[in-house]
Amino acid sequence: MRRLLMGFLLGGFLAGCAVAEPVKPPLETAVQQPVKAEESAHGEIQPGLQVRDEQARAIMNTASVQLRKIVDISGFEYAKKESFALLITYLEMQRYYTDNDIESLKAHMERFQASLQRSQEKTVAEKQRRLEELGFEIAQRQEEIKKQGDSRILEAFTSIYVVKKGDTLPSIAARHEIYNDSFMWPLIYKANRDQIKDPKIIYVGQDLKIPREMTMEEIIESRREAGAPEPEKIPKDAYIPRKK
Repeated sequence: MRRLLMGFLLGGFLAGCAVAEPVKPPLETAVQQPVKAEESAHGEIQPGLQVRDEQARAIMNTASVQLRKIVDISGFEYAKKESFALLITYLEMQRYYTDNDIESLKAHMERFQASLQRSQEKTVAEKQRRLEELGFEIAQRQEEIKKQGDSRILEAFTSIYVVKKGDTLPSIAARHEIYNDSFMWPLIYKANRDQIKDPKIIYVGQDLKIPREMTMEEIIESRREAGAPEPEKIPKDAYIPRKK
């Protein structure tokens, strides 16, 4: 039964659907014991129950958004074990939410957060490992072509950066292997508009394309957009595309 539920939920994710909020019985038909405990002498539901209900909704909404992020960064491909453990915890949280068991829901949210961190860390590490392997293969192929004296133009590979904990677009742009200039971050933002809605919000594990073929005008414009004091004065050690 658990596998069927997992398959159903994953199917919804991969189809581009958001994690649906669990179906919860109406307040008046929910588990009766907690409701009665909160009723006044006139049979009215006390505010305490409503507060707990709002807390439960907030917890599930947070978990749904975070689980969706794992799907977006391909966690189920790069960190299968950790991501499925996260999914199982989420399904258990759905049950506690439906049963109005706020204490168990809170406890499982702590487990969920721990599983989320493990899944993110494993995803980032595995992506980085595969990128390094790809880079090694490319370097080997380039060396072979040089030795053979082959003058063919090598296929251009798009540069990729895997977002790590604490990264921001300016901090990524400032890395020496990226642009070595924090004011060039708008170039990264524009190249990844399909997955970045707000330049101030990026997620651990995202694969960001790093543009390499841009004009000096585009570089200056990006520095101007980023608020550089002197956009035209590009640092001498900043990345500049080679002239063709």
